[in-house]
Amino acid sequence: MLNFTNKQVILTVLCSFCLLYLSACAGPSPVVFGQAQTEWDFDHHLQFKKTQFDEHNYQLEIIPNNKVSFERLSVFLLRRGYLICGRYGYKLELITGVESFDHFRASPNMIMPNLKAKLECPRTE
Repeated sequence: MLNFTNKQVILTVLCSFCLLYLSACAGPSPVVFGQAQTEWDFDHHLQFKKTQFDEHNYQLEIIPNNKVSFERLSVFLLRRGYLICGRYGYKLELITGVESFDHFRASPNMIMPNLKAKLECPRTE
């Protein structure tokens, strides 16, 4: 039979191994180019999809919830562009989803498309 100290050592080793094994499974998934990753931003109360085409080119699609204002969506685009690229000098090109100034008066029941933008990060030399 094992004495008390050997049992503690074996239990500690087993627990450490299980913890290491579980933490390896819970790591971030590898990025697949061209495949959209859906994420949630709790600060801005919106859901977005990020598609990475290569090291410097992305597409962001913002799915607003609870009638999030266009101002908040555009600020989110600027902040997310900086977080993805890691520095200023990035280029944002809006594709769809820009609201007109009198959008709600002209067509109050119109459902706006998601805000989509291309993001190009500056290349390091």
